Amino acid sequence: MQSRFFEIFRLTTYSLGLIFVCNLLFSLFYHQFVYSVVLNDRIPEELLEPILEDQADQKIGFMETVGKLTESIKTIEENFKTEFKDNPQKSFESFYDIMLKKKQYLLFFQSVIWFVSFVGVGYLVLVKILKIEITNLQEDLSFKVILTGVSNGFVVFLSVMIIGIIFQALGVDANPGVFPQKLFKELSGNSYLLAWAVYTVGIITGIVEELFFRGFLLKAFMDKGLAQEGLMIISIIFGWLHYGPGTTVAVPFLIAFVGMYFGYLYLKTKNLWVSMACHATYNTLGLLIAYFGVDGMNP
Repeated sequence: MQSRFFEIFRLTTYSLGLIFVCNLLFSLFYHQFVYSVVLNDRIPEELLEPILEDQADQKIGFMETVGKLTESIKTIEENFKTEFKDNPQKSFESFYDIMLKKKQYLLFFQSVIWFVSFVGVGYLVLVKILKIEITNLQEDLSFKVILTGVSNGFVVFLSVMIIGIIFQALGVDANPGVFPQKLFKELSGNSYLLAWAVYTVGIITGIVEELFFRGFLLKAFMDKGLAQEGLMIISIIFGWLHYGPGTTVAVPFLIAFVGMYFGYLYLKTKNLWVSMACHATYNTLGLLIAYFGVDGMNP
């Protein structure tokens, strides 16, 4: 009993420690990403065009071009740096507007940062440092497997919709946060944004989150005969990590339930592709609901 408790404590500590490191790196990368995108958007094209034209005509060299560009945006950058430091939330909202309204391809780069920070670092820490076995993704990948995942995606989506309706009837506020709200709003009737969102928020996010939370963290518990304990612990952590700016308290509990369903599928089938397909389907259905403009139906 004592050794079992110690193993649960050890794996939970590893999981929380790894998430702290990954989240810290993600925050550093993401803040720099947001800073660069918003700053670039603030710089008027007419300010840079004469310098770039001179460089193209070989009137000035590369280093002189860099120097002139740096000098020309110096005041803009200093002002924005102060604004970013004093009110980062405003800068993030500006970034979301740029990404969702003008540069939808940035959704992909956002996913890349998430993948590198969590899956990349998670692999290095768990496999190379802690010597903990993770999924090798060698499970069966067939049409039946994908169909099982997709059908379960519909089940969990409908379940969350029902819970959401109950929340509304009880007056419980279930606000998913600033970014999801902006995404759902901009998606309405926007097929171009929908395509990017399904590819990134729907499919890539579903795959990456399952790989990290179920394929890495939950599997570590499973290999020690602690599947049920791991399911509970990792699901709670999964829900907690979905708490962000503008998110109400009810949402992490709802997401923990969703994470538990994904984890249950993985425990039951021993096939991560099933939970990946389920997660991607769940995410994609939410995006489609937003695209068709069904009010109040975004789980």
